[in-house]
Amino acid sequence: MTMHKAGTLLSLILTGAISVTLTGCEYSESATLQQSDETSNSGPLTIQKMGGEIDVQDAPRGTTLTTMGGDIHLGNVASFAKVKTMGGNIAIDHAKGSVNATTMGGKIDIAQASGSVEATTMAGNITARMVGSSSARRDISLSSNAGTILLTVPKDFPMDVRVTLAYTKNDDKAYRIIESLGLSQHTTEEWDNSHGTPRKYIYAEGRVGSGMNHVEIKTINGDVILRRE
Repeated sequence: MTMHKAGTLLSLILTGAISVTLTGCEYSESATLQQSDETSNSGPLTIQKMGGEIDVQDAPRGTTLTTMGGDIHLGNVASFAKVKTMGGNIAIDHAKGSVNATTMGGKIDIAQASGSVEATTMAGNITARMVGSSSARRDISLSSNAGTILLTVPKDFPMDVRVTLAYTKNDDKAYRIIESLGLSQHTTEEWDNSHGTPRKYIYAEGRVGSGMNHVEIKTINGDVILRRE
């Protein structure tokens, strides 16, 4: 293991079940980690930082990643991924298990997910692509307080869909729910003043196939795009 002062890269090669806590500011710039699949048989990888980026290339036993401020990148992860940053972007390349991603301000990009997904940002776009078999249940919850949400699912993905898109009176853009699933859509007529800035809502709901997977999407001042491939 090698550690350098702030402004340089902290590089850790992990070969066992490891819990790493980085709390000193001198190590807050970035963390790049890789966990060996052959030797990490005792548990998941945990990293907690007071600030700075986190970059994990592989986490075959699952991982929990937390930073008070900075981007988080996760390459390949199995079992589960629980990722949180107080301010920064989150990118996950390939998740075989469940994903729980939260940022207080930044975008979330989940390139491939084979399990359930819960992604929340206070301000930023969310992109999630579901892959793999549709035989097992995989619920999806995507929420942004300001941003566009794009969800891509397999062609045969059975789901019960609920979408809420709010747009505020002081925003002159025309936001839409864009989908080809045959969902029922309707827009409220009156302005809702209960949340401070007046807003109206566009709702969409419907069922595809058996509706086995529960899909809930919420955003404010952003489009919602649903695609099948």
